[in-house]
Amino acid sequence: MRIRRVISVLCIGVLAAAGLSSPAAAAAPGITDWKPCADRPDVQCATLRVPLDWARPYGPKISLAVARNPVDDPSKRVGTLFLNPGGPGGPGTILALYGDLVFSPALAEHFDLVGVDPRGIAGSTPVLCDGDPYPPGLTLFPRGAAEFRRFVEANRVFGQSCADATGPLISHVDTVSVARDHEAARVALGEKEFNWLGLSYGTQIGVQYANLFPHRVRAMVFDSVLDHSMGTEQMLLDEAATVEDSFNRFTRWCTATAACALHGQDVGALFDRIVAAADRNPMPVPGAARPVSGEDIRLLTQEYLVFKEPNFFRPVSGWLQLGQAISATLAGNAEGFAIPAPEGPQSSQATGPACMDNPSEIRTYDEYQRLAQRAKRIAPHLQGASQSWTLLRCTGYPVRATNPPRRLDVRNAPPILMVNATHDASTAYKWAWQLKSQVRGSVVLTRIGDGHTSSMHDACARAAIDRYLIDGVMPAPGSVCR
Repeated sequence: MRIRRVISVLCIGVLAAAGLSSPAAAAAPGITDWKPCADRPDVQCATLRVPLDWARPYGPKISLAVARNPVDDPSKRVGTLFLNPGGPGGPGTILALYGDLVFSPALAEHFDLVGVDPRGIAGSTPVLCDGDPYPPGLTLFPRGAAEFRRFVEANRVFGQSCADATGPLISHVDTVSVARDHEAARVALGEKEFNWLGLSYGTQIGVQYANLFPHRVRAMVFDSVLDHSMGTEQMLLDEAATVEDSFNRFTRWCTATAACALHGQDVGALFDRIVAAADRNPMPVPGAARPVSGEDIRLLTQEYLVFKEPNFFRPVSGWLQLGQAISATLAGNAEGFAIPAPEGPQSSQATGPACMDNPSEIRTYDEYQRLAQRAKRIAPHLQGASQSWTLLRCTGYPVRATNPPRRLDVRNAPPILMVNATHDASTAYKWAWQLKSQVRGSVVLTRIGDGHTSSMHDACARAAIDRYLIDGVMPAPGSVCR
């Protein structure tokens, strides 16, 4: 799930109506270089300049890639809907480019679909790293104090390479800064109100915006909710549990489903077999960054579990693909679990908003070992492997976090809609309720089922989201999509 760019030349009078006295208005006087987007000429792409450091609105600037997919019939236009696909690391411009294909036709009929690439990401001024993110021998699951020390040192060295290659921006890619960037985009577009549909990490951007600018909000949807009030350790354990739950549901589904490559077999046992075999003898794959280990298999399994149902970004069921990948690995071909070799300077999720928002709480090998043992009890197959587990790369990270976890108290905003599946492979269902307690007047819509996000593929959730965003009608508290 990732995304693309924005539009409109604004005069001083329009800016004044949008709130010229705000820092965002002063810092973002409009967008002036609109062009047809290369991939879709009917969508408009541009660049927005914003402060590198929002505490210094007249200081050095960075660039944000923006895109707008305008409505066909202006008479039906409700406003602008800002979109974010999650990540962290997902470019918002992709959703603007293809939002009319990703979401329901009703949203594209009533809203200009706008996406902003968050700072440090994709088409915006990037975070760059010159070091090797995975030097030989690095493991996210150290097996002793010496290996843990090497892990921490590798994190420090790679993080320093990012700081050296990126410069001052490295300290300003936190989610609060990203939320302020979206306020600047609202001002630059001349919009009086802010509408938001954020997926996964996009929910964290959205709640930070609502906390900062509650009176600008018209409607906001948080689809697959993150809760930034938790410490890293609790986030890791919660996600370990929700991924293991999804994996267990996958194994039962695969055993009982004729279309699955491992139909009729003990899928969990076969998975454990390939993990153990690859840990003993990593499996070479042409073009891969390194031979595939059991750790790689466990870490990449979540990617397949994320979408049970096909959607625009994954037209084939990830669950079907996971069955095929396990089957092929059993036959000696681990391509389905291979990590591609990097090409040139790169960014890393642990060098962007992840470490600025989630400093590691793990300082010693003993602390790590206690965490790992708890994760193995919770998740005997995956042993804690998940996207959140990669936050351990922030252990030893040389740049101080600027937005560490904290509980919010969002008030004075209109009611906000939160949507979460009961068996989401990435965001634990309870996180939606935890965030609800921090956002006054919010409502949780529960989708009973599997898969990450609901707005892209579930008809019931889509209908509720559309009705709320277009007409302002919120689902009743306790509403459920089955």
